[in-house]
Amino acid sequence: MRKLEKTITLRTGLGLAICMLVGTGILALPGLALDVGSVHEAVLGWFLIALIAIPLIQICARLGLKFPSTAGLAGYAEEAVGPWGGYAVSYLVGGSFFFGLPAVALIGSEYMRQLFSLSELGAAFFAALLVTLMLISNLAGMRAISMINYAALTVLFLLTGLLIAFNLDFFGSGLEVAGEALSGSGNVDLNNVWKVAALLFWAFLGWENLSFSLGEIKEPEKNVPLLYWLSFALVTSIYILLALITTGASAAGVPLQGAAGLSGLVLFTPGGSLLIWLMIIVIAANACSWNFTASRLLFAGGRTGAFPGVFGKLSKRNIPVSSLVGLYILSIFLILGSYFFEIPVSSMILLVNQNFVFLYAFIILAYWKTETGWQKWVFSALALLSLSFLVSGFTWKIVYPVFLIGFGYYRFLGRKSADKSIASRKKELKVREDAQ
Repeated sequence: MRKLEKTITLRTGLGLAICMLVGTGILALPGLALDVGSVHEAVLGWFLIALIAIPLIQICARLGLKFPSTAGLAGYAEEAVGPWGGYAVSYLVGGSFFFGLPAVALIGSEYMRQLFSLSELGAAFFAALLVTLMLISNLAGMRAISMINYAALTVLFLLTGLLIAFNLDFFGSGLEVAGEALSGSGNVDLNNVWKVAALLFWAFLGWENLSFSLGEIKEPEKNVPLLYWLSFALVTSIYILLALITTGASAAGVPLQGAAGLSGLVLFTPGGSLLIWLMIIVIAANACSWNFTASRLLFAGGRTGAFPGVFGKLSKRNIPVSSLVGLYILSIFLILGSYFFEIPVSSMILLVNQNFVFLYAFIILAYWKTETGWQKWVFSALALLSLSFLVSGFTWKIVYPVFLIGFGYYRFLGRKSADKSIASRKKELKVREDAQ
């Protein structure tokens, strides 16, 4: 049976991790957060979600070190609750990717609307082009993905540097807003702070998805912990810096609301239209990275039986082509659905975030069962507090992740029954052969 090779170095892995995280997070969430809450509520949401992420990152890093394989989160779930957990998590993560991938593409299309004043149909068409790019780049292999990630990282740092350098006046205003929010003198509704933090959880999704690629990382004992913590430190610093700038700009009257809200800052930066193009490049790289990990999920699930076996096959070039094509077709359908039913991208993001809150419950349990010493209790308790806060406001929408978990369990029972039937038939055949 063909296996994926260990081809990802620490440098390559950092490129993959950072591009998986910062594309849509850094470009869409500042504006969406200001849609949901006031400037004070938005900046509190950023600080809160960064703190919430710390124990979750530690848990992901420890599990990634202990179980570096393409099974990823499914393998963690099996450690947590037994074999059925791998099936449940496969469907939970798969159900998240099904909405997350088109959401990334739709965010890119919002920036295109800023450039060309596209209609709703035109934006949907560009989103379809973006997922086509996702497919083509992943079919080209890891080398092509790495080149895209390196180019996007260069563009990202250039873009971030320009936005920061030409908007430092707003940074000071943002610090004042943060001070008011933390001191309690700002306009703060705790319910809105929850909404902002729950939405911003999207900014910290990706490290757990990286687990599906850990089986391809060289020297995992050294590189896996470094990969998680270096990417966390860099990405969080960028998020907080831009969060302060955008809240300061919004407090000064600059319109920054919406998925493409960050484009409002280019008005104060030379080469505004060019910067929007750079933003789209970063989003495209982000989409390619998400597609990479999603295809590995389907590949691993196809191998275990959680998904149809066709997804567990590799091409002669060690690429999970069937998984990539399946994701592409589904993304096109969901982009069309978002257009015809007018589904906002923020709703898709919250749906994904909700699934990952449930997913982290499996991750925490796996960590608690496999870790030893004082860290086991401290980080498990802190992570559970984080999840309790995030899940508190989703109400009836938890039906979706509960259904996915239940369907995964149903698939496990079906596979278990089929395996027993096959084993019984083999036993009967052996008895007949022995009798003859």
